[in-house]
Formats: sequence, C-alpha cells, structure tokens
Amino acid sequence: MKAPGGFNKCTLCLSQDKLTYEHIIPESIGGFLEVDLQCAKCNNERIGSKLLPKAKKILPIRLAIRSLKHKLPELYNAIEEGQEYSAKSSDDSITTAFLKKGVIISKAGKDEKGVVTIDRKDTEKNLRGILEKEGFSASEIDKKLSTFNGYKIDAPLRLSNAITVIKRKFISLFPKSEDVDMDNRIITLIAYNYLCITTGETIFDESFDVVRKFILEGTETEHLLIEQFPYNGPYKPYHKIYREILEDRTKVTIVLFGSIAYVISFLNIIIVPDNNFLLIQDLEDKKLYFSATIEESRKGLYYVV
Repeated sequence: MKAPGGFNKCTLCLSQDKLTYEHIIPESIGGFLEVDLQCAKCNNERIGSKLLPKAKKILPIRLAIRSLKHKLPELYNAIEEGQEYSAKSSDDSITTAFLKKGVIISKAGKDEKGVVTIDRKDTEKNLRGILEKEGFSASEIDKKLSTFNGYKIDAPLRLSNAITVIKRKFISLFPKSEDVDMDNRIITLIAYNYLCITTGETIFDESFDVVRKFILEGTETEHLLIEQFPYNGPYKPYHKIYREILEDRTKVTIVLFGSIAYVISFLNIIIVPDNNFLLIQDLEDKKLYFSATIEESRKGLYYVV
C-alpha cells in the first residue's frame, strides 16, 4: 500500500534527489505501508539493504511469527526462510537445522569420533553428498543408501572404513538466534518514518539532525531514549504505532505483532500536537486502520484504508 509523503527532499540526508518509497515498518517483518520519504541512496545503500533485513532475525520476532504461523503462513515462510533452528534428536543431542522452501532441513553433523548424524527425512541428499566426497561410485552409493534406509533409528551403521552413520529422528525444533534486542537504529528509523508522515515539514527542523545522524551513521546521542519490551502479552497479527507529546519529549510507541513493544523518546524535541494518528497495520487482511487521536482509538473509533 503506497501513499505520497508530499516531501521535496530526502527526510534522512536532506538531499533533493528523487525520492523512493520506504516501508514505515520494515517489509521483512510484514510492514506494507510505503511512503516516498527517502532518496534511493538512503533507502537502498545506507539503510535499506544493510540494516532493515536484520529486523526479522531477532528472537522475539521469530517467536511471534512462530505463534502466528497458521494465521500468517506466507509471512512465516518469508521470515523463517534460511534461518537456523536448534533441533533435538531422539538421543537428546542438539544439532542445527534451517528452513528451506517451507521445510525444515537438518545439517548433517559429525561428532568427535567421526560419526555422522543425519535426520531420517534428509538421508538421500545429505548422505549421497558425503559418499560422493569419499569417492564412491553411483552404484555403490545406491546400495549403501538402500542399506541405510532399511536400518533402524539410533543404531550406528558403518558404511566404510571412514564413515559411520546414525539415523536420527528430530523430535523438537526451536528458533536459534543470537539476538534478543532489536537494533536501536531500526527502532529509531521506524519511529522517525512515522513522525515524518504525521508532522510534515516539521521533520526538517534542526533538532532532528542528531536523530538523522544516529540512523545513518550510528552516532550515539543523548537526545534518544530507547526502551525495549520483547514480550508484552499474546501475539496478534498486527503492528501498531502512535505518539504522545509530553512536556520535555516526543514519545513514540511501536508494538509489533501485538506484543513486542518499543518506546522511543525524542528528548527535548517537542512537536506541536496536531493529530497523533494511531496507525494499525492489520497483517491478515492487509488493511490500514488509523485514529486521529489516542482517545478515539480507546473508544474504538478507527478509519479504514
């Protein structure tokens, strides 16, 4: 869903280059509202291709989409494609697996004794590749595969002097991720994009220069306070964002998948309150809901686009 921003220069680098459409909430996690806010260099080179794809890799996002898999199957596959899992085998050992074209595929693992462990579902491809590297002919490989396929689970089978294989059954899978927290630059960019569409030309005020520099260069600033709350209740198929104008700050709250909350305070940056425009992106029906004020949203008064 595209909407014009009405700007005549890039909201990040302030150049007057042609503007391109930017997702207010990253497309990699289901955001579908696009506004022409940034130039191609900012959108593609500086932040778009390097920074935003990281959003789908953090553990809270992966847990959320796992919970919503049946409601958002296409988004689940898009987020999880190629990502790693910890897979528990029938002998309680842990190995690594990943999602490929909607199917969980394990990585063949070799222990300290040289014994290869293979998921029973992936025998053909994994084991054939291992045997080819050992120099066996196609007919020899077919015979060894036939023997292995008829062998029982959890029992070691010696296929050559160098290869002993154990067929395992993976009984549980869990998303594997190193990061729990979202990159602060991504969070700030989402909040900043939202402020762009709700404040108009005010976004070019010099008070936002430190914010732009943080997003583009990662330069820390005391004018930003970022709080993260990875789990705040049941996951739901929507993203929400709204702002509040306080005496000493402008505060933007982002709620992803109805539960993962981020609060970004732009300290000593005050925007004249006009309309807060609470936005909800419904990920199931791809509709945009908004209220002119938080008070209207609390009364259930929404406009639908």
